Amino acid sequence: MPEGRVVRRSEGEVYDPHWTFKMGSRTGGTFDFLVGTIPYLSGPPLHTHEKQEDSFFILESILTVQVGDDVFELEPGDFASVPPGVPHTFDNTHKDQAPVKACNLMTPSGLDQIFFDMSQAGDDFDKLVNALTRNGVTIVGPTLGQKLGLS
Repeated sequence: MPEGRVVRRSEGEVYDPHWTFKMGSRTGGTFDFLVGTIPYLSGPPLHTHEKQEDSFFILESILTVQVGDDVFELEPGDFASVPPGVPHTFDNTHKDQAPVKACNLMTPSGLDQIFFDMSQAGDDFDKLVNALTRNGVTIVGPTLGQKLGLS
């Protein structure tokens, strides 16, 4: 019979210094639940997930999110969800604010495997792209910082 999982504030799997996985496929979960901080201009390029719905709940600061061609500002308490196959990205585009703190829910799970594989790739670009492709992520455009001309 399955057992519950309790993950304390300071616990969880960390494959990237900004995100802590509280539940994921590597821990037997059917979804990924993570909490993270997004420093200024540290978000990913525009991308799609082959199988996963990518959802965000904002806890602190303002997160800029691109879904398709539309760009939104999400404030604390706001929620956004992006279905599989839809291009999206997110970033902290406000230089004068603290890092954004957000919860991220991915269904089904598998994002933790992507983060693990990327951590193993190091600075090797080909290994990084292979890790993304192998896990159903396709880069389809620039980061929000690049798109908006920020530095």
